[in-house]
Amino acid sequence: MADTTIKVSAETRDRLAALAAARGTTIGAQVALLVEQQPTPEQIAERVAQGRRLLREQFGMTLTDDALDQGPDLLQRVYGIAAEDARAKVAPRRSA
Repeated sequence: MADTTIKVSAETRDRLAALAAARGTTIGAQVALLVEQQPTPEQIAERVAQGRRLLREQFGMTLTDDALDQGPDLLQRVYGIAAEDARAKVAPRRSA
């Protein structure tokens, strides 16, 4: 693949150089790594779809995509429910 030039501020260039030096690599390799770590909108959409499939297939979740889209903290609630379930299995409730 052919190299090319991108314009960045001197501050950004210096920061990239410091990051690259700390990792023993080049600025170009550092930029490539940073780009590789950022998913595209299409990749994000596929990850969301894959996560929803997993919730439905493995955990029997019945929420629709619309319901999931409207629940901003849904994943945190799912984690909370799973944690409560795990705690209940480890330390069953005592009858009063």
